[in-house]
Amino acid sequence: MSSKVSEVAGPAGPLLLKSPVIQGISVGHRRSLEDFVRAIDSTGIKPVIDARYPLEDLNAALDHLDRGAFGKIVIDLN
Repeated sequence: MSSKVSEVAGPAGPLLLKSPVIQGISVGHRRSLEDFVRAIDSTGIKPVIDARYPLEDLNAALDHLDRGAFGKIVIDLN
């Protein structure tokens, strides 16, 4: 099983001041992931996304997180 490693670069200052949590998940082997995706597709479960921000607006996203978000805050790396 191969894993894809992504690298993200940006200013560290805002991250160090706000102490955000960046969390990844591991789903096990490929068949488990396929079963998981099928289950999500069949039930229609969707995460609640409160807001999306481009990476350039990281400070605004962190401020939003500090104010309290109803759902997920998404940082677009593209």
